[in-house]
Amino acid sequence: MKTTKHILDHHTFLLVLILFIASCKTDESLPSGKEVISEWTRNNQNPILRDVYEGGGYESAGDGHIFYDDNGNLNMVYSGDVNDNSSIKLATGTSMANWEVNVPLVFEPNSENTDIQKETAFYRKADNGKHQIYYIGYDDNTTYQSQLFLAESDNLSGPYVQITQPIVARGTIANQMVYCITSPTVIKHNGLLYMVFIGWNDNPNNATQVWVIGATSDDDGYTWANYQLVDAAIAMEGQITKTPNGNYVAVRTAEYQDVEAIYYATSSHPFGPWTVNDTPILIQNDSTLEKDEIIAPQIVFDSETEEEHLFYTGADHDLGWWIMLAKKIN
Repeated sequence: MKTTKHILDHHTFLLVLILFIASCKTDESLPSGKEVISEWTRNNQNPILRDVYEGGGYESAGDGHIFYDDNGNLNMVYSGDVNDNSSIKLATGTSMANWEVNVPLVFEPNSENTDIQKETAFYRKADNGKHQIYYIGYDDNTTYQSQLFLAESDNLSGPYVQITQPIVARGTIANQMVYCITSPTVIKHNGLLYMVFIGWNDNPNNATQVWVIGATSDDDGYTWANYQLVDAAIAMEGQITKTPNGNYVAVRTAEYQDVEAIYYATSSHPFGPWTVNDTPILIQNDSTLEKDEIIAPQIVFDSETEEEHLFYTGADHDLGWWIMLAKKIN
C-alpha cells in the first residue's frame, strides 16, 4: 500500500511547482471568484478509471496517457500499484468514459534498481514498429532523483524490455543543473521527433526553480540532442497533443486563487511560441473526487467526431487517485 509519506511527498512536489509558476505570473486578467463560465463539463460517470490496491482499500490510477492503437481502439497507460511500487499499467476503453484495467506493463526494477518507482508514462508507436513507453523512474521516494527511461515491446500488451540506462539522465541539461525530471511528451513534427519535459533544480521539497526543456531525436527516440529551454505550456505535469489539423494543444495544472485549475494553450510547433488562455478551462471543485488535487491533464480528440475530451487525475489523499474526464461543450 502506498505510504502516507509517499503521498505527502508527491503533493509537496506538485505544490512547489504551482507556487513557483504562480510567483512568476504577471497577468492579472483572471476573473475574480470561482464563477468562471467553463466550456467544459465533467462526465457524470467520474471517475472513469479506478484501480484498487490488491487486498482492497487504497486506490491508485493517475498520470494517464490516452491514445488510439493501429486498430482504432482506445488505450491508456497510467501510474498504478504493483507490489507496493508505482508502476506503468495498461487500461483499455470502449469509449471515452468506459475503461477497464488490463495488465501491468512496466513494473520490475531494471538491472541497476534505478527505476523502482515509475510514473508519468507516455506511449508512442515507433517508426520501427516497436511499442515505446517513456517514463520517469527513481529509486527512493524521499530523494526523488527521477530520470527519463524507455521501455519497448513488439506488442502493446508486452512483455516490455527496459533500457537500463536513462535516455535523459539528471545532471546538466540545457545549461541548467537538473536534479530531477518529470512529465515527458514525445511528438513527431515535420519528420523529426520532439520531446518536452520538466526539469527541477532540487528535491521537490527544496526546489526553487523549474524549467520546461526540449530536445530532438533522429533515431526513433533512443538518443536525444539539441537540449534547450522552451516555453511549452506543460508545467505542471501536463501534456501536448497534436490536433486533427496538425497544430498542438497543451494543458497543465496551475494555481487559480486558492485552488488548482487546468489551463489550455495552442501552438503550431511543439517548442512554441504558445498562445496561453489565461482563463482556466476547469477549476478544482469541492467533491471528494477532487478534494486534494487535479493533476496530469491531457487533451484527446475523438477519432471520428474530433470532439475534445480532457482527461486528468483527481485525488483524495486519504482514499487514493483516479482518472477523471471532462468534455468540451460545442
